[in-house]
Amino acid sequence: MIKGDKVLGIIFPNMHDNAIGELTKLRTMASVPFGGRYRLIDFTLSEMVAAGIGDIGLIVKRNYMSLMDHLGSGREYDLARKIGGLKVFPPFGETGVQVYTGKLQALSNVVGYIEKTGCDTVILADSGIVSSIDYKDVLEKHAESGADITALYKKEVIDPASKTDNVVFEVGEDGVISKVYINDDTQDVVCNSMWAYVISKELLLKLVKEGVKQGLTNFERDVLQQIVGEIKVVGYEYTGVLKRITSLKSYFDANLDMVNKDTMKGLFGAHPVYTKIRDDAPVRYAIGSEVKEVICADGCYIEGYVENSVLFRGVKIGKGAIVRNCVLMQDTVVEDGVVLENVICDKDVVISKEKKLIGDENLPVFVEKAARV
Repeated sequence: MIKGDKVLGIIFPNMHDNAIGELTKLRTMASVPFGGRYRLIDFTLSEMVAAGIGDIGLIVKRNYMSLMDHLGSGREYDLARKIGGLKVFPPFGETGVQVYTGKLQALSNVVGYIEKTGCDTVILADSGIVSSIDYKDVLEKHAESGADITALYKKEVIDPASKTDNVVFEVGEDGVISKVYINDDTQDVVCNSMWAYVISKELLLKLVKEGVKQGLTNFERDVLQQIVGEIKVVGYEYTGVLKRITSLKSYFDANLDMVNKDTMKGLFGAHPVYTKIRDDAPVRYAIGSEVKEVICADGCYIEGYVENSVLFRGVKIGKGAIVRNCVLMQDTVVEDGVVLENVICDKDVVISKEKKLIGDENLPVFVEKAARV
């Protein structure tokens, strides 16, 4: 059995920023708001903390100020510690470090940090996936199987939006991965990587150092795909709720699905999901307001009609306004008489009186941060 206090978590916040460029223009994928009051990083951090992992490092690349503001000292996640805790590694933190292009190159920038930890095992995880992984079970299965690397996957059809950004495993009946495919474009059900791996610290350091000498950058393509037949790589099938953010539409759909009770239970039933606290007042519903199938975060004030939508903290809906199938981020103001349907508003947006914005469920309208319409 591998104990959490002997495990180091490493998260890559920028690895899939291009998937939703509209939302990652000024932030990392990890700090993209989700589900009313969370950021995508909250789910990954909470999964690790629930497994007793107290030493977690984030290797950022760009646009990370929003992420650092959200995480603070890590206190909300019980990661504000003298030994271990939460660490954010910005680019150029050391002499000779270069902005990475791939995961292997990113790891080479923090080799010294990995070497100094008292951990024996490392979990590598990307951002861009909302799930409820039981890492205690993953670590137990990893130890029992005698695997050199355990790779998490979900059996699903690949979203066409990620046909150039996916990793697929060929998994035998014994659970051993025999082949790794990069950017598979099949529309069959496949073992689709969740971009999460368990590996010993010793093996990881060996692979990183050897890879750097050969000028390699990508962990999946340059390392995992090449060594899968030489070492024991075992798959771990995740069967719980999973929301994979691969496009603006998938982000839109994933948020709206949060009104589904089964989705909420699947994501929040196993362990708490921690996030930054804002201490706003509870939601206020004015006389004459009406809501149906809506997630409303604290600080919202509703005077109009809202249906099948996600309202983040501090959203204001004016009198006579109609909001359907929308994702409205923090402090968005929808003034009187506005009609919104199939719309995503970034933070601090103002939709002025009597305006109409109507998108399609397959092509939602996006309003950028702090815009006034």
